[in-house]
Amino acid sequence: MSADVNTENIVRMIAPDMSAANWELGAAAVLYPLSLIRDYSIFAFTSALGVFAVIGGIVVTLAYGIFVEPGGGLSVSINSIETLPMWPSSFGAAFGGSFGTICYLFAINFLTFPIINSIKEPREYNEAVSKAVGGVWVVNVAFAIIALGFYREDTQDLVLANLSNGPYLSALKLLLCVDLLFTFPIVFSSGRQILENALVGADEVESSDVEATALQRAGVVGGAVGFCYALAQLGGFGAVANLVGGVAQGTLAFIMPPAIALSLAEKSGEEIKGQEKVLLYGLAAFGTTCVACVTYFTASEFI
Repeated sequence: MSADVNTENIVRMIAPDMSAANWELGAAAVLYPLSLIRDYSIFAFTSALGVFAVIGGIVVTLAYGIFVEPGGGLSVSINSIETLPMWPSSFGAAFGGSFGTICYLFAINFLTFPIINSIKEPREYNEAVSKAVGGVWVVNVAFAIIALGFYREDTQDLVLANLSNGPYLSALKLLLCVDLLFTFPIVFSSGRQILENALVGADEVESSDVEATALQRAGVVGGAVGFCYALAQLGGFGAVANLVGGVAQGTLAFIMPPAIALSLAEKSGEEIKGQEKVLLYGLAAFGTTCVACVTYFTASEFI
């Protein structure tokens, strides 16, 4: 939006012709102090704002496709979908280019700990998460199919990039950016805790030397945010999301759980039955294959 000379959008009026690298550096500077926050209750307002922004983004994108570009109503998308090829030209490339993004969105078992810790009624967690994930899945699938029908091969990694940057659309995009900025610390918290326990030590994290512990925590968070900034230099949102989702989320969802179960059973002397052991090894093998495929096909995009 900053480089868009054809529209007087909000971002261009404030920061004209600002490079993508400077925006990424500014985002990292904002994310660093936010990631140091331990009380997630302050993000309650931004979470509500984020839900509003996401719903607004879906509604505006659909309205833009129906009435502006390509226009012609919802039937244009439906008719376009009917003419799209049923199967991809390369199953390997299609799997490697999409599985990671699916994991990024839905394989969130290790990312739910902050939700468990923050929910008012922990006993309602299972039902709440099941309904939330199910609802999000249905909406995402329907929205993706309709948007693909509108823009076909020109569909961008972020479909909002297919829309122009008028004053209202740019305001909506800014709301989504605010949502992502304030969502990052919540998603980041599980990884931060693991890094702190591994690099600082659980005993040090809970030590009475507040100043030393704070400096160590700040160093861990700074290194992690810096790594995220470096990762952002690799490519577009879709490629990075696919790589992160496929490697990190795929490992956490499909490889780590059976590995943990087998390790705990061995340490406790518990014998795992044959069928259960086969399922655990099968799940780990499936995860390893998926992670390898996603890594290969995503890395090939950067070469």
